[in-house]
Amino acid sequence: MKALSVRPPWALQILVGAKTVECRSWKTPYRGQLLICSSTNDHWAGTIAGHALCVVNLKDIVPFKKKHLEPAGMTGMSVPKDHYAWILDDLDWIEPFPQKGKLHLFDVDDALIKSIPEEVSCYDTFAKYYMPLAKKKDKYDPDGSNAKAWWDEVLAFMKQTDEAEKR
Repeated sequence: MKALSVRPPWALQILVGAKTVECRSWKTPYRGQLLICSSTNDHWAGTIAGHALCVVNLKDIVPFKKKHLEPAGMTGMSVPKDHYAWILDDLDWIEPFPQKGKLHLFDVDDALIKSIPEEVSCYDTFAKYYMPLAKKKDKYDPDGSNAKAWWDEVLAFMKQTDEAEKR
């Protein structure tokens, strides 16, 4: 499968479904399934680094416009010149596995990619598969309280999602 390295904070935003546009200075003719890998650098508390996290569909790549700022998690920033909006949809959670990132698109063996069964709740998926991989603290969050608060919010949101799906 084709894969893309994304810095840990942004990879986590894709993982939770909050980021549906990736801003890049380059484009590719490739469209289809894309494995999102969290790079090993810039590892902040609460994030997961050096792992393949999820699969999305790379639906389209278009010139980056103002309308892409919010779904790219770039609210309050100016539109980057000569950049592209990579439109992502169809998020699929996978069992995360260690994966070193690379520049541009790269290939990862399909045998490594295992979808989390749909019958596993959103809450259980994040509590079992993702949260244990998160860095607990860093120099900006020495006691890990911010990371814990963020993960508590994620788990609460996933619990609400599970309850809404039961209705």
